[in-house]
Amino acid sequence: MISLLRSLLAAVEGRPYTLPADVDDQQVLTVARRHRLTPLLSLRAAPATMPSLAEAFRRDRLITTARNAVLAQVALECASAFSGAGIETVLLKGLAYNATLYDAPGLRPTSDVDVLVPGDARRAAFGVLDKLGFEPRAAAPGFDDADYHEVAWTRQTVEVDLHLALAPLARCRIDYDDVWGSIRRVDSGEVRGATLHPRHAAVFHALHMAMDHFDVPALYLLDFSRLLPGPDEREQAAALARAWRCWRPFATTVALTAAFLPDWAGAQGAPVVAAFSRRVVDHYGAAARVPRREQLIRKLAHFDTPGDAVGYLAVQARRNVRELWERRVRRRPARQRLALGR
Repeated sequence: MISLLRSLLAAVEGRPYTLPADVDDQQVLTVARRHRLTPLLSLRAAPATMPSLAEAFRRDRLITTARNAVLAQVALECASAFSGAGIETVLLKGLAYNATLYDAPGLRPTSDVDVLVPGDARRAAFGVLDKLGFEPRAAAPGFDDADYHEVAWTRQTVEVDLHLALAPLARCRIDYDDVWGSIRRVDSGEVRGATLHPRHAAVFHALHMAMDHFDVPALYLLDFSRLLPGPDEREQAAALARAWRCWRPFATTVALTAAFLPDWAGAQGAPVVAAFSRRVVDHYGAAARVPRREQLIRKLAHFDTPGDAVGYLAVQARRNVRELWERRVRRRPARQRLALGR
């Protein structure tokens, strides 16, 4: 299915393409949806041999537009409530990309609202979301630790990921004074608020892909290419990634994006692909999910130093042991573990 994915990405970018001869409508739709490309493909004419695809792409974009509008309203509600409590916020990932990287509504699907607040506003931010009717969820081991980087909250069908940091604190060395000092204001359609500077967003994006073992939809490659459209932006982001000790995730994201988006690679200059990146690039786009053993290999390969890997694994081991104790012995709900009332 890699050749089919390449053809779909070419279609999204407006490059000449030919679908593999042995694929049918359902296979095209399955791959396009898995990689979250159908809304973008709605802008392109479907192959004449597959007229049903145009309607499916159009329907997916309408659904995405409606869903994003709901999430945007929740994001605005949360931002207003945080502002009223004196808490600064930054909109991250999907909704931020939809407002800043794509030029029409409903092209960039997202499933939740990602909001960054200062780490020292943790307890106050919990109180704001609690008052808005959101309930915390035990989404990961250690979510209730004082130094954990995000906590998931849900209300009916909407999830808000409250980020206290852009990555686990033991994972890398992000300069949050620089992050907060460089945020951008956005007022685009339904989205209003602040977003990360593009170079910060690009490094965070690469970190997010690495934390998901690079088992991510191809839409993420398009996001990355739009965050860093030229070589100057890429060089600045690479220098930032080195300073933050997360250059390896950035290098693999660059290599993967260049491998599947040749126009971007041509404008940037072909990157040198390291061995730790090659195993990701060579197996990207396969139908099967990345097996657990490969996930572990990729995780360990994408720390900049052995010391960073050891420190991170030690913290995670402690959290995993504690999580077993909480779930099997104490069995406290997420609300109680976060010391919330009711």
